[in-house]
Amino acid sequence: MRKGLKITLTLTLIAVLSGAILAEVYKVTIEDIKVNQKKEIEKAIFSVLPGTKEYKKEARGTRELFKCFDDKAELRGIAFVAEGIGYQDIIKVVVGVDSGLSKITGIRVIAHNETPGLGAKISEGWFEEQFKGLSAAIKLDLVKGKPDKENQIQAITGATISSQALVDIINKEVKDIKKYEAGNCD
Repeated sequence: MRKGLKITLTLTLIAVLSGAILAEVYKVTIEDIKVNQKKEIEKAIFSVLPGTKEYKKEARGTRELFKCFDDKAELRGIAFVAEGIGYQDIIKVVVGVDSGLSKITGIRVIAHNETPGLGAKISEGWFEEQFKGLSAAIKLDLVKGKPDKENQIQAITGATISSQALVDIINKEVKDIKKYEAGNCD
């Protein structure tokens, strides 16, 4: 009994010390993490709305919209961060739409934990490129095989759930952003 108690106390002490060390490392690094996340979003904004020279952040309810302007201070479009559940975890994507909210100008997946080699392909350029120039006026559809109609996205083989999750996230958020911009939401 005495030996079991000693082992239990030793393991408890190790667990408590490990937890304390992890908490301190988190406190020290959280600001750097936030700065890096902000840089990643900014980089994605310029990527999804080509020609953007500056942007202005606006709060809309719980969302942040990034109104993007060219070098003549004319509105190029709106970028926003959309997120939702993927196959394994949250997928976070920056979406760009033109100033009339009629076309998707691009997307950039900035965070996910999808299966490496399968669902992780949602962040590859060839997959993201499929969204460029599609209509924001009608719903995006995911298809297995080659797209043959307007607003279709080709699913990633073996990763249909991740592909569908990204399409669903974008469809929902574009619809919500259009409501916000029209003044139909709180």
